[in-house]
Amino acid sequence: MRSNLITFVLFMFNEEKRIERAVRNFLPYGQVLVVDNYSSDRTVEIAKALGADVLQHKNPGWVEDENTTSVVKEYVKTPWIYWGFSDEIVDAPTMEAMFEAIESGTCSIVNIARKNYYYGKFTHDAYQNIQSRAFIKEAIDFRENKIHHFGKHTVPASEVTTLNPKKYYIHHFISNTAKSYLSSIDRYTDIESRHTKPQHPLKMILSITKSFILHYFIRGGIRAGRAGFYLEIQMAFYHALLTMKAFEISSNLNSDAIENINNKSRDKILFGIEKKMEYKK
Repeated sequence: MRSNLITFVLFMFNEEKRIERAVRNFLPYGQVLVVDNYSSDRTVEIAKALGADVLQHKNPGWVEDENTTSVVKEYVKTPWIYWGFSDEIVDAPTMEAMFEAIESGTCSIVNIARKNYYYGKFTHDAYQNIQSRAFIKEAIDFRENKIHHFGKHTVPASEVTTLNPKKYYIHHFISNTAKSYLSSIDRYTDIESRHTKPQHPLKMILSITKSFILHYFIRGGIRAGRAGFYLEIQMAFYHALLTMKAFEISSNLNSDAIENINNKSRDKILFGIEKKMEYKK
């Protein structure tokens, strides 16, 4: 099953606890390239010891940006790339289905679903998404790409194969706690809010409610118990924070601007006090 057609690219930053399983997942199938964001732990050391190649590259906080993708494409010598991360595992049936699509010679992009584990519980189809994970280098254009997007297809739809998500999917193991998620959510919403239009509060509430019903009840999050419920809470918080940051940007609201607005209210209060004191005199 090992192939010379594909390089499995895995993005890492301080992943010494998870890198071993991530690399072992792909070594039987082809070359593994760890793209390291200059980790300060043993990530690079472990990657090399396992037999993976290492490319160190500083990204802007996400890895589908134009610069990072161009650097990776130039470094990789195989025609196909697999785009992966340290918190994921691909099972054997999914890997075999992907290789079958690649070796058919008729497709340039393989779309694969990703399903989540939250607090160690499988959340079924809650927040499942379909991503272009295996692709010929020229088949996706990442120029002017935005966070949470995956470039633009440059090939016709007939060359895109989507694996059956009921049978084949990437296992995404979310290991964050509520506390550790705060920094990730803050970082991602900082980046995404630059390209997001602010929603009206009522529209935001409606969107969050619809998302909760869809992913918790219809797509099976409820079957994961509290884990599924807290996944919904985390996604709702992300949506709300993103909307707030987009509003702040569009309204030019930063700490200094808010302080100036507050000072106007303070001055009115102080003016009233001073007037009253003058009257008493």
